[in-house]
Amino acid sequence: MRKHRFVGVGLAGVMAASMAAVAAPVAAQDEVTLDLWNFGAQGFAELLEKYEAETGVKVNMLSKGYDEHHESLIPAFASGQVPDIAAVEVGYNSLFKAQPQNFVDMRTLGVDEIAGDYVDWRWAQGVAPDGTVIGIPTDTGGLAMCYRSDLFEAAGLPTDRDEVSAAIATWDDFIALGTQYVEATGAPFIDAAAGSVYNVVKKQGDKEYYEDDGTPIYETSEQNLKAWDTAVKAIEAGITANIAQFSPEWNADMSNGDFAALSCPAWMMNYIQGQAPDTAGLWDIAQVPEVGGNWGGTQMTIPAASDNPQEAYDLLVWLLSPENQLEVFKLHGNFPSIPALYESEEVLGFTNDFFSGAPVGKIYGNSAGALSPVYEGPQQRVIDREFGNGLGRIENGEQTPEEAWESVIANVKLEVRD
Repeated sequence: MRKHRFVGVGLAGVMAASMAAVAAPVAAQDEVTLDLWNFGAQGFAELLEKYEAETGVKVNMLSKGYDEHHESLIPAFASGQVPDIAAVEVGYNSLFKAQPQNFVDMRTLGVDEIAGDYVDWRWAQGVAPDGTVIGIPTDTGGLAMCYRSDLFEAAGLPTDRDEVSAAIATWDDFIALGTQYVEATGAPFIDAAAGSVYNVVKKQGDKEYYEDDGTPIYETSEQNLKAWDTAVKAIEAGITANIAQFSPEWNADMSNGDFAALSCPAWMMNYIQGQAPDTAGLWDIAQVPEVGGNWGGTQMTIPAASDNPQEAYDLLVWLLSPENQLEVFKLHGNFPSIPALYESEEVLGFTNDFFSGAPVGKIYGNSAGALSPVYEGPQQRVIDREFGNGLGRIENGEQTPEEAWESVIANVKLEVRD
């Protein structure tokens, strides 16, 4: 069993305790190959190469798109043709936690000994209703606003990150600043209402689509109603480009400067750097309007039908240890889920030159430890898509806000069972 308990604020203290508790990888006695199914950019590639070199354990990582990855797990569990490790993002957590028998209960492998090292609300996202621990947390998303300082300057808007944060203190302020940008440039301010307004606002409350007991409240949730109304205001103000996030068009427009700002959880930094490498130094990061929030976060799970559960667990404890979460943060921007790191100089003092030297450790660390988990139900992703599609229809001029709301609710009711 491996423990990585630690105290202190310096990296030396964190790592000394970590290295004493998480033993260095030990060479495998027999040849072992682990299959790891993943999505997006978790920043594991370099670490997995290191692990294989030091242990001889080969890791085959298959990475797909977000929805494609999670939807492929459903038939895999049904057939028993599963990987040794599977990433499960928070938007799908409740769907899979409802069937804990599909996963190794990591308590049987000693995971309770490291539970206290992670942010409480992130750890809780990997615990099924019956207490089964299905996964260990990777990162926390946090929330901020990434913006093109060069485009802001050309529009006569403030560019200093503190001044921008002050200028968008409320969502009304944000929309007003966006209106100024559009009037000055004739170009959209943000990518889309769904991704950069609705999705952020709904994550700033303590309820989204479900009560904590799983009762759907998507039609009456105060936070969801506020998120919808705020997104509609942004559309009606004409500040959105109506470009679906993560689409090929979005990737190109991000690089071309066809919009000036977008919602930015910590992991988005790596995505922007990958899609728009020629824009280094043109971006900066401000606080989101009103209060912080969280978007994203993944649990690494071990399917029950894995042929190598112990080896998979050994890899995960090493991969998600303090030293390796810190390494991923520095290389890729994914913010750690281990609170002892938040007070280390290596995090507090870390800046990102691509984003004009923004103090990203402070920006994303300030709220990460204080957030509380929001229950995300089994049909979370389905509901998300319907509300996003509804806002898209308003942006396209296909429906009025009232018509879009009615169609969204009707569609959700067809797909979501109370």
